Amino acid sequence: MEKADGLRETSTGTPVIRLRGVSKSFGAVRALSDVSVDIHAGEVHAILGENGAGKSTLMNLITGVLQPSTGRIEFDGRDVMPLSPESSSALGVAISYQHPAILPDMTVLENLQVSLPASVFEGDRKDRVGKRLLEEVGLEVPLNARVDTLTIAQKHLLELAKALAVQPRVLILDEPTAALDQDATDMLFAKVRALKASGTAVIYITHRLAELRQIADRVTVLRDGRHRGSAPASEISNSQLLDLIVGRRLASAFPPKCADANPPINFEVEGLSGRKFSDVAFAFGRGQIIGVAGVEGNGQSDLMRALVGLQPYRGAIKLHGRTLSPKELKHAAAFMPSDRHTEGLAADLTIRENATFASLDKYASSGVLDRSKEMQKVQEVFSSLAVKAAGVEAKVSQLSGGNQQKIVMSRALLSEPGFIVADEPTQGVDVGARFEIYRILREVSDAGTPVIVNSSDAAELEGLCDIVLVMSRGRIVETLRGDDITEARIVGAAVEADTHAHHVAEERSAKEGFGAKLRHFVQTDNATIVPLALVTVLLALFVSAQNENYLSSFNVSNILILATALGFIALGQTIALLMGGIDLSVGPLAGFLVVIGSFFINDGSPASTMALGFALMFGAAIVVGLINGVLIRFANFTPIAATLAMFIGLQGLSFVLREGPGGYISFDVIDTLTRSFGPVPIAFVVMIVIAIAMELGLRRKRAGWQLRAVGSHEESARRIGIRTDRTFVLGYIAVSLLTALGAIMLMAQIGVGDPAQGVNYTLGSITAVVLGGTSLLGGRGTFIGSLLGAVLLTEVLNAVSFLGLSQAYQYGFQGVLILVAALIYTTARRRREE
Repeated sequence: MEKADGLRETSTGTPVIRLRGVSKSFGAVRALSDVSVDIHAGEVHAILGENGAGKSTLMNLITGVLQPSTGRIEFDGRDVMPLSPESSSALGVAISYQHPAILPDMTVLENLQVSLPASVFEGDRKDRVGKRLLEEVGLEVPLNARVDTLTIAQKHLLELAKALAVQPRVLILDEPTAALDQDATDMLFAKVRALKASGTAVIYITHRLAELRQIADRVTVLRDGRHRGSAPASEISNSQLLDLIVGRRLASAFPPKCADANPPINFEVEGLSGRKFSDVAFAFGRGQIIGVAGVEGNGQSDLMRALVGLQPYRGAIKLHGRTLSPKELKHAAAFMPSDRHTEGLAADLTIRENATFASLDKYASSGVLDRSKEMQKVQEVFSSLAVKAAGVEAKVSQLSGGNQQKIVMSRALLSEPGFIVADEPTQGVDVGARFEIYRILREVSDAGTPVIVNSSDAAELEGLCDIVLVMSRGRIVETLRGDDITEARIVGAAVEADTHAHHVAEERSAKEGFGAKLRHFVQTDNATIVPLALVTVLLALFVSAQNENYLSSFNVSNILILATALGFIALGQTIALLMGGIDLSVGPLAGFLVVIGSFFINDGSPASTMALGFALMFGAAIVVGLINGVLIRFANFTPIAATLAMFIGLQGLSFVLREGPGGYISFDVIDTLTRSFGPVPIAFVVMIVIAIAMELGLRRKRAGWQLRAVGSHEESARRIGIRTDRTFVLGYIAVSLLTALGAIMLMAQIGVGDPAQGVNYTLGSITAVVLGGTSLLGGRGTFIGSLLGAVLLTEVLNAVSFLGLSQAYQYGFQGVLILVAALIYTTARRRREE
């Protein structure tokens, strides 16, 4: 079959996947235009194209993440539209994303469980299955390790493990080797060949032509969203492919190296040691680019971060002969991090803002920003890097991966730094853009700005760098210069080194013993339970020493009854925060539900009327939760705006129903709700049982994983097939239902329908949840911690009264508790990341 640009497609038989005339538009931007591609079983089909050519959009259509604007998708000759991530997975499609669809706040095992069908874990213990899946891709990490502690390469291997676990009929690999070392790449290629031999269709997206020659049977080229042709990989040359990819002929891939073998030194490192590297020393001069190589995980990235002052170090770093302090490093250096999404970009800011926020002072006069000057500089840099974007005011998150990397580089150039440190600068970047980045780095170096590049691509280092430092186990094992810089020498030096760094034994011992178990516990969401329980007990003992009546059965029972009302509401607030939201309406909702109940649950009312009252309370709660969820997910309200509007509306409705206190609650109902075994109310025991059940569900059930996944990283949750909108709406309904339980206990406490009651529970529930250790950012939290936070907060307020202190102390103690909780959480999280 003849294709555009003269390429031929010769496969016969019914393809596994057939795309016919597929187009996709995002507003005025047309990402794909009339694309037709056939994917056959037992074949590795490479998809090539520049960043922004439409490759990722095409894959998102096949996996059901996106729906085509026009055209159709067939599977085994059968129309399967509309596709969803679930239906695509059911058809046997699996994908390993270029930017892994993982949940950073969850453990490795939980990521596997929430992403994969339950059938994968049947017939054996879940931890054994998880370990086996990791061994398949050579990933050696603890199953209980939180994913945000993994390196980029480890995250990619985890993504690959998920894709291979389902034994797919169609496997999509999107830039799979971008962060992998040579051993991991060889392992991947062996897996791909085995899958191909078993009849699996493999779609392989890459920017590396050398990989295409090793693995691909067929190649398809996209440019500007259009299909430029398909052909057997053996029948088209690299030069032809490059012409098709970029639409023009490219000159030499790498610009000329520095002609001066001994230029004046402008950057020196002496005896540099730090986390995962030691005794590093090197120097280079004007016009030279120095490269850092080695098998991933041997200290290269840590060295890069130390060079820009982001990690502590010992030794000296000199720029133009002057030793820089860590603080000066941060101002002098421009850092291009390997993980551009986490460290390189502010996703909510525009392209222009991302490019210039590190250099705004250069476009200001007397503190006033000169927007025209800023725009001029931005346009100049964007033009030199050939950034493809709808406009500089578009969100940076809308760009392709390669164009996002260009924005990171634009910021480095616009800041006019003393030196540039680039960690994997071309990772996930297309061929044409790579050449532009190489050219810019060489021009910057020639102009006198030192450039240091860390790359896992030995061919890239060979072509770009004047000096290459090969690292192994944190030390430089070989320094290559001039003609010695070859891909073979770089790879050979990295894999044959036998250097042992000083930290290896320390790391081995750190993995063993009680200390390691303690550190792991501190990293868990439930780590706050111990200090909360300890503080609760110590506070009770202290106040009891001041007033012997504090621990009387009556007061203990009173504290626990009050804590039960707050505790139920705090459990609901925990759900909202786990999803990355918040519910400001829980306080007025509790008061509103009590007002509703006060019309029905009265002395002398028949049981059916009382039952109707309780039913109306829960029914109203469901309606409120549904409205909150719909406003947030479908009306594009922020959680704060939606629930604040509900806060005001419910408070107003309460006063419409009752202008003041009225409708006394049945004494028999109050007596039943406050009944105790000794000093412990039955309702408090019920709350503990519910909290434990919810905690177990949060850790062990798919619904709990999905709840945390939405708050951890919503886009990744959506890509792995979680119905994020449904999860969010159901989550807010659950918040309101738990608030209804709290309202029932509030009703028992006040015994009357009072429209002014309940408002304070909004702040109280948030305080209790934060005390319990739940993150305000979503994804991390614990119901047990929230329950203990409610008990501690109630105890503090009660203690203030027993100690005869003013109400000002109540608010002061609440503020101190929140600050202490926030500091503990922030410190723990920082230690996890170090």
